Amino acid sequence: MTKTLKKRFIVFTMTAVTGLLVFIVITINGLKWMMLERQSDMVMEILVTSDGTFHKMDFNRPPPFLRPLDMDKMRSSRFFIVRSDVDGNIRDINADQIVSIDVETAKNYALTVWETGRESGRIKGYKFFVKEIGPNRLTFFLDTSEQVESFYLVLFVSGVIAVLCWLILLIIAILLSGKVIRPVLAGIEKQKQFITNAGHEMKTPLTIIQSNNDTMALIHGENKYNAHIRTQTKRLNMLMSNLLLLARLDEEIPLPAEPVNISEVTSELLPAYQDAALSHNLQLRVRIEPDIILLINKDSFRQLLTILLDNALKYTPENGSISLTLTRQGRHIQIIQENTCDPSLKADPERLFERFYRGDSARTQSMESSGYGIGLSAARAICENFNGKLNAEYTSAENIRFIARFLNSVRYSQAFSCRSYMRRFFLCNS
Repeated sequence: MTKTLKKRFIVFTMTAVTGLLVFIVITINGLKWMMLERQSDMVMEILVTSDGTFHKMDFNRPPPFLRPLDMDKMRSSRFFIVRSDVDGNIRDINADQIVSIDVETAKNYALTVWETGRESGRIKGYKFFVKEIGPNRLTFFLDTSEQVESFYLVLFVSGVIAVLCWLILLIIAILLSGKVIRPVLAGIEKQKQFITNAGHEMKTPLTIIQSNNDTMALIHGENKYNAHIRTQTKRLNMLMSNLLLLARLDEEIPLPAEPVNISEVTSELLPAYQDAALSHNLQLRVRIEPDIILLINKDSFRQLLTILLDNALKYTPENGSISLTLTRQGRHIQIIQENTCDPSLKADPERLFERFYRGDSARTQSMESSGYGIGLSAARAICENFNGKLNAEYTSAENIRFIARFLNSVRYSQAFSCRSYMRRFFLCNS
């Protein structure tokens, strides 16, 4: 329990931290890119307005949060201008402000822009803008490599800082997880201790009540009051057994497991339920593959089957049907219990495994045999304790199916042992 809670706390904390850091990095770099884009747009606007002539440039006040533009900034800008006619013929190239572009490259860029037919955009790291001046057209190309380098520098630095912060916070979360979950663990321990003590304390009075009730039935004869007392004491005994089982499983102490022939165990349990189904006018269908071996605790497996079949008997309406199937499915062993159910009590299948959940929200006992909503929770805990899964689904409006699936661990452990034996055999005889 301690390790599980620590792991959940760390995962939850780091998920929140990761989301926050990603949001911060994206926001910072997004704003940086927007500011660089606006800055380059202003440079391009001044170039186009002045036709690329420095003495015609007019430096207006920039928008907030942007660096002011001046003549020094404009002279440090890298750009070139291509003059052509309306047919795309190159007339003149002004590349005084850039060294890395020769005449042929400038012509190719201008022809590519002319073929696209666009008036503005980007091409190979340059922003371009086309301005019509009478029969001529000026195509301005502004180098944005510094803008891209500046953006990637900020992205790299912010990413490194975010990763370092994430690692530091991970270490802090690991170190503090024990202190944070300590009050929760204390509450859980008190709850489990209370359940354990209450369960053991209630067993003796219940046993006495049941014995006295049986004695009174022998002396004075059986009546409806004796029957009601017997039914309720059985229900309380089952409740205590399930609560004690859950408390034991929550302690994460592994139960002793051994190879169990679950086909035989299931067959041994069936006669009592077949008689009960017959007395309630229910049809019980069973299909069990022989000699299925599972690595599990025998008593726990018996309790798992008891919970599923008891639950089916309690909640299957009269003249309904119950089916139980035990089969091998490839690498898994599968137990399927399906029964007819009341459509009016149809609920989310996952909620059926919540502790003390009952379909009757008023928690009234519509039947004497109705449970406390703890059995299926205990059944799932048993499955999970032996690396299995228990799920529920509605196959139709009037049928519900419970599927318990376990890995066929005995089969694969035997296969592994066989391979190990063969390997040792060949090594010894080689």
